[in-house]
Amino acid sequence: MEKDKKILEISDLTVSFGARRVIDNVNFSLYSGEVLALVGESGSGKTLTAFSILDLLPRTAALEKGKIMFNGKNVLDLDHEEIRDIRGNEIAMVFQEPFTALNPVMRAGDQIMEVMSAHDAVSRKNRKERMKELLHTVKLPAEISSHYPHELSGGMRQRVILAMALSCDPSVLILDEPTTALDVSIQKHVLDLIKQIQKERRLTILFITHDFSIVNMIADRVCVMRNGRILDEDGKEEVFTNPVDPYTRQLIACIPRLGDKRERLPVVENAQDAGRENG
Repeated sequence: MEKDKKILEISDLTVSFGARRVIDNVNFSLYSGEVLALVGESGSGKTLTAFSILDLLPRTAALEKGKIMFNGKNVLDLDHEEIRDIRGNEIAMVFQEPFTALNPVMRAGDQIMEVMSAHDAVSRKNRKERMKELLHTVKLPAEISSHYPHELSGGMRQRVILAMALSCDPSVLILDEPTTALDVSIQKHVLDLIKQIQKERRLTILFITHDFSIVNMIADRVCVMRNGRILDEDGKEEVFTNPVDPYTRQLIACIPRLGDKRERLPVVENAQDAGRENG
């Protein structure tokens, strides 16, 4: 794949909780218009890496060192107002569980318009029309705007969250396990929708997942993460055909395949053991 303009660059990012490093000298870049998959099992540091980009780390986390360069600025040097201007307007995030990410006592349409209001992205008189356009973009009928989250299916809630993320026309979208809580058929529809929107808007996407079968469907490049470290980084085809790290090979081997007669899938070796070997 021909690399385009570098839009985001993470260098030597290191985050700890007390004496334990949870992100350990992480380095990778994100190029304009690509989908980069950040892959690894639960607890590998994927979501915390994304939170670092948007200054959303928990208060108990200590950012030891590193740079996060976005359009020539180090995000870690910006003050609260400056990072708030970037968050939502230029970099938006879709969180892992749509039900908890939505306000249960607000209608879906009001929540989409609230994002526009918070970032002053659309004039008051145009927000309702813009909200309807966004619902159409994510393939939801306009009447969904009057529904509360508990009245919507998991797939519908995820699309509402996606509409909220798109409401301020960001150039970068971070998707944190966006299909984890969905069944396989709905998962495919959501992934197809994300691919369509990404191509139409030429969005740059950081796609966080633990599932290599999803990576195969959506990614251009892949970063494999474990114990807070990047172990593998390459184009999707290269990672699938010639993975560098043994852990990457183990994850790929865990993908179920039609006609596979194995009674049990391979078991990934203990993460703590791998950490001792890498340390």
